Amino acid sequence: MTSTLPRPSTAAAQRPEPGPRTRLRSDQRHWVSTAAVFAAVMLTALNLHSVVLGWTWLNPVAFTVGCVLLVMGVARSAHLPGLLVPVAGFVALVGSLVWQFFPAQSVFGVFPGEGSAGRLTILLDHAENTVVSQVAPVLPGTGIFMVVCAGMGLIAILADTLATTLRMPATSGLALFAVLVVPAVVLPQSVGVPGFVAAVIGYLLILGSGQWRDSDANGTRDASGGRLVRGISIGAVALVVTVVVPLAVPGFNVGTFPQGARVNLWGTATGLNPVVTLGNDLRNPNGFGRITYATDSPEALYLRAVTLEDFDGQRWEPDQRYGLREPGVEDMGTEEVRNAIESGVVTTTRVTTDSFTSPWLLAPYAPVGFTNLSGRWSWDPLNHSVIATDNGSTAQQQYEVFSAGPELTRERLQAIGPVPDGAVDAQFLALPETTPGIIRETAESLTANISNPYEQALAIQNFLRGPDFTYSVDAPVEGGYDGSSLDVVARFLESRSGYCVHYAGAMAVMARVAGIPSRVAVGYAPGDPTGESEQGPDGQELTEFSVTSQDAHAWPELYFDGVGWVKFEPTPSRGVVPDYAQTAFEPGAPAQNPDDLTPGGNPIAEPGAPLPGTDPEDPQSAPDPEQARETSALITGVLVGAAFLLFVPLLLRTLRRRSRRRRFAATRGAPGAAAIAWSETTDLAADYGQPALPTDTPRTFASRLAAETGLGAVPAAALTRLRTAYEAEKYSDPGLLVVAGGGASGRSAGRGGPAAARAAAAARPLDPQRRDVPDGWDDVELVARALRDTSSRSTRIRARLLPRSLAGSTRS
Repeated sequence: MTSTLPRPSTAAAQRPEPGPRTRLRSDQRHWVSTAAVFAAVMLTALNLHSVVLGWTWLNPVAFTVGCVLLVMGVARSAHLPGLLVPVAGFVALVGSLVWQFFPAQSVFGVFPGEGSAGRLTILLDHAENTVVSQVAPVLPGTGIFMVVCAGMGLIAILADTLATTLRMPATSGLALFAVLVVPAVVLPQSVGVPGFVAAVIGYLLILGSGQWRDSDANGTRDASGGRLVRGISIGAVALVVTVVVPLAVPGFNVGTFPQGARVNLWGTATGLNPVVTLGNDLRNPNGFGRITYATDSPEALYLRAVTLEDFDGQRWEPDQRYGLREPGVEDMGTEEVRNAIESGVVTTTRVTTDSFTSPWLLAPYAPVGFTNLSGRWSWDPLNHSVIATDNGSTAQQQYEVFSAGPELTRERLQAIGPVPDGAVDAQFLALPETTPGIIRETAESLTANISNPYEQALAIQNFLRGPDFTYSVDAPVEGGYDGSSLDVVARFLESRSGYCVHYAGAMAVMARVAGIPSRVAVGYAPGDPTGESEQGPDGQELTEFSVTSQDAHAWPELYFDGVGWVKFEPTPSRGVVPDYAQTAFEPGAPAQNPDDLTPGGNPIAEPGAPLPGTDPEDPQSAPDPEQARETSALITGVLVGAAFLLFVPLLLRTLRRRSRRRRFAATRGAPGAAAIAWSETTDLAADYGQPALPTDTPRTFASRLAAETGLGAVPAAALTRLRTAYEAEKYSDPGLLVVAGGGASGRSAGRGGPAAARAAAAARPLDPQRRDVPDGWDDVELVARALRDTSSRSTRIRARLLPRSLAGSTRS
């Protein structure tokens, strides 16, 4: 028997359907996708916080991206051809850049005017200088702001074109990936977990908005919603796995990807960018960029590129001082240095740069002349650094350099007193008032009872080379103090672990506290002999050495009156400590340097003697509390991540159920309500091991579920009401409830067409006593409770923690 019933109330039957009121017109749905692109681009742009210092760049970027996407959205609403939409976005990008960075050279504020090209050249030069001379995060400046805004604007155009115009939201992830490449290239810790999570969330927003936009209001929206939920679920699980797995797998200890897996877009270019790339070069497990030098010096030499003298500010960088530089390097050097040609030692060195690319020229200190050098070069009288003046570089050069220096001995240096006033430029003694207290306190404690500058320098060097300090290229990255500044030096003195930049910076700053002029030299440590030799320009034998990126080094140079700048080596296990800077062992002191990495540095223990670090009575054998805390934190992180993963399906299933219940309450009595309730019912059955088969009709599915689970009379009746309401909504006029009482479900209602069905409905008023009319969400709860009561404990646990409906093809 088949009967047709009107909807529960006349008011409800006459109420307009809420669906059309809550939906955007189909030709305006692109705004949702555009809004998602804006959110995704800005979330991904947060990764630039590690590249540009501070957050002052965020507002200009948001303004630029917003203008671009707003204009592209308006162009779509105006029904411009798809090809012209990105063109409109590019015009908006130019206008926003002119408004922000070229106000004095603009026409009407948004069009480039006279002088724009010159202003653009200046800003690009500023940006280039910042990138070349600073370590990330670089200091914000107008040039950097313009470049970042222009780049993010282009990314927004690309992402919106792919996601909205071409309807390829998945491909738009390539545009977001382009943003992630920047920190992946320049930062040793790669992208980092927070930035990676933000980018993934933005990408999921684009995918979700694209799925919503392409759904329609005639039934596919439920199906597309299910696919959207499953897609977001898979993405969320993949994101959690990506974040948690690195905590447990060796090598995944820095950033999003394993250490050493950073992107290298520059091939084999090996230019030494002072301080900027030094730490990255040292962390590279494979040395690259081989440089060779042959010298007549009896010992290996340090190759110096440039020095850092200004210890103020948030970043240390070389001062190029173009106004003070002297042109030509064939015959160079200050009077003090050239005096060493007659009274000191002159060495000849032939340098072959190969792929080494840098504007600064490598040379042993102190250079007094070059030959066979291509390009135009100038030198700085304050530090004898040599730099190209014609945009040239050191690449593919082979040149000879002559260096002069005094004979240095312990006795000679020990006889030198404090530096007289005015003997050296004041900048080599300057320290800001904001110098952290730990730096001053440490320097004063080391030199308080020493008046001789040379002995003060030795005290600082020996302190840094002592057993309390360890050499590590990873600790500064993990501790968040990688780079160069007074704050970094303070963090280094607290943690007592770092690499050459930290040791050299700490000694140079503490030397200034003690009144000794200082600077930090950047270049290469001596390297290794190749076993080859060649003939010099005067027929002398030159012994050949080679260096790679792993020999990149920084060391302090201290000034002594009458002698000049003297090199020291505070970094343990790196470089070579000069003879004049070595100290004799005190009685009872260990004979081995704890940082000695040479063969034979660790003597073999006598048979039967306890191994070092294993004597239970030796306090040094006690577990390291710091290591124990790190291990505990690692285990805790893994457990928390695993627990989170365990409850992710439960959370997603709960959110889906609550969402359906809210939607059902909002649409009860209107088309779509029965489909929502039936979707939740079929999902519940799947969770408890009774999924709908592809060949099932609603009737066969409900019959099998009731029979196989042993539903009682009350929940079985509730299931029948849910099924008949869904069939009525699915297969007949949406204004009618069709109650099927046999095999003719939907056929009787359809006989005569919708008009006949509506007439039958008008002739049959609703009987409030009928129990085949759905009781709303209570029927869903009845079925859920019955399934839970008739299932085993293991099935109930699996239904809660691993609901199968998340992986099925149910509608939402």
